[in-house]
Amino acid sequence: MANAVGNIEGRLNIGLHLSDGTVTGVDIRSSRPLQTPRIFEGKSVEELLQTLPLLYSICGTAQAHAAVTACGQALGLPVDARQQSAREKLVWLETAKEHLWRVLLDWPGFIGLPPAAAGVGEMLQLIKRFRVASYPNERPFMPGVMPVTDGVREMDSVIDEFAQLLQDQVFGMPPAEWLGLEGCPALLRWAADSRLPAGRMLQFVRDNGWDSLGSANIGVLPPVEQAFLARQLERPDAGRFIACPRLDGQCYETSPFARVTDHPLVAAVVAEYGTGLLARYCARLVELAGIPGRLREAAGETTGNAVESGLPPGQGISQVEAARGRLVHWVALEAGRIARYQILAPTEWNFHPEGVLVQGLKGLQVNSADQLRRQSALLINAIDPCVGYELRIDQA
Repeated sequence: MANAVGNIEGRLNIGLHLSDGTVTGVDIRSSRPLQTPRIFEGKSVEELLQTLPLLYSICGTAQAHAAVTACGQALGLPVDARQQSAREKLVWLETAKEHLWRVLLDWPGFIGLPPAAAGVGEMLQLIKRFRVASYPNERPFMPGVMPVTDGVREMDSVIDEFAQLLQDQVFGMPPAEWLGLEGCPALLRWAADSRLPAGRMLQFVRDNGWDSLGSANIGVLPPVEQAFLARQLERPDAGRFIACPRLDGQCYETSPFARVTDHPLVAAVVAEYGTGLLARYCARLVELAGIPGRLREAAGETTGNAVESGLPPGQGISQVEAARGRLVHWVALEAGRIARYQILAPTEWNFHPEGVLVQGLKGLQVNSADQLRRQSALLINAIDPCVGYELRIDQA
């Protein structure tokens, strides 16, 4: 099974070893060109910021935000909380779009329903309106560019329409009300009664007895010191860390599930069914339902000083929560131009050779290779790589 078109972002090759109905081995190999950022060397900061989102088409907004934040730090530019908040809201809107892509386009395909493409199209238009309202010049990710203050009414209107879209096409009720569901019984009643793809997907998992499928015992990536990451990424052999990252000798998960594990609804599902499919699909919905509230949050107070990073002059690093997890950019400037650039994407954590997907698939017991293919596709979709993948099953 393959998905997405191969491009500069590469792909994952996932091999499963099936013996007597049990997955005895999982092998993940990546063709991701981890040295792609070297093409930025020698370019100006502006050239980097114009080019990077075009190369990394998936989560391009998060990539741009990470890049401009790291470059601003390297340049010693002051940090403005209103500017940061405006950029973060654009990233949250991109995250909502990515979640809706899964819920309205991918999930229906798993359960024999037609895709609800109109909802994704509407979301794209809402993002465009919000972006223009906050940045009419369409250059939000350039150093020093500030959001305007006279677009608040339009932004509020977009948020209201976004919440209505979620009510109409995902939850069947206001998203804030859905977030108030109390425990597994309420969630499962909602799924059983829903005629929308999100609820029907959860019911499909229940009907097949796959609630716990893919449960894994792996930690959530904690906050990581900027200086530690910078030390790993500036090393001559940084590619080793990027290809197989660890923190204190351990691999971790960074994902929408990792971000909302403390939410009462997700915690209730995990307590009952573990960290498998039901918990992961629930977590995606929980994060999606909470995004309108995040967009309504006001920015903090403006600060006029550059953030102390503990890095040498001319270096900058940023950590951004993108749709699929934590994204890290590191830059070193010389004479105002890019000397070195590194990117650590969430896929390197989540599709680590000992990571959450490997743990979730290894030991699965199935009736056939076809069943394993279906289950694997569901779990891969739930963890969600930022590149295409090819799935191969070898039977002993």
